[in-house]
Amino acid sequence: MDGFKLYIPGATKISLNDKRYHVFLSFRGKDVRKTLVDHLFQALSAAGLNVFLDSHKLKKGEIIDLCLENAIKCSSIRIPIFSKGYASSAWCLKEAALMLASPGLIIPLFYEMEPTHVRYPQGSSSPYEKSFEKYYSQLDRYSREEIDGWKHALEQICCRSGWSLDMTGRIRRHREYKSNIDSADQHRISAIALKNTQDNTNRKLS
Repeated sequence: MDGFKLYIPGATKISLNDKRYHVFLSFRGKDVRKTLVDHLFQALSAAGLNVFLDSHKLKKGEIIDLCLENAIKCSSIRIPIFSKGYASSAWCLKEAALMLASPGLIIPLFYEMEPTHVRYPQGSSSPYEKSFEKYYSQLDRYSREEIDGWKHALEQICCRSGWSLDMTGRIRRHREYKSNIDSADQHRISAIALKNTQDNTNRKLS
């Protein structure tokens, strides 16, 4: 894909033992909750990782936005799943901005999306174009600074090495990079979890 820069995580090691959760999943529920996310959650959990998923971790009576914000800050690894409807949720965009502002590893997963369409959400070919037009037309509800921050978060996250899942269920890796995760390395997330997710998705499509 074009527009990518080499991304190498910083020298500071990311210890999964220092956080409450190993992985935080950010996604548009309507797009992927019952398909990709359920499989990914099960695969990551089977790999021994403590995953924050709102339907499993949120408790009745909790303030949802505060709980999600704390979960992002308390997760070592964040996986935003960029689907076609991701930007239609202002809260998904807020999660992306929070992920970028908090220390930790971000691994984007593009679900039937071109990374360039996420990185340039106001491009004429991006499924996110109309959503951002709507946000900029509601400046009484969202500030221009906040919306610009969402765009910046998408741009910066797309510079990270990640994965794509196309419509056939085939997973492709974007760019090789070195990681300093100690107690659970990249293979536990990519080779185990994403392979299991691919197998489950392929069975669903067959």
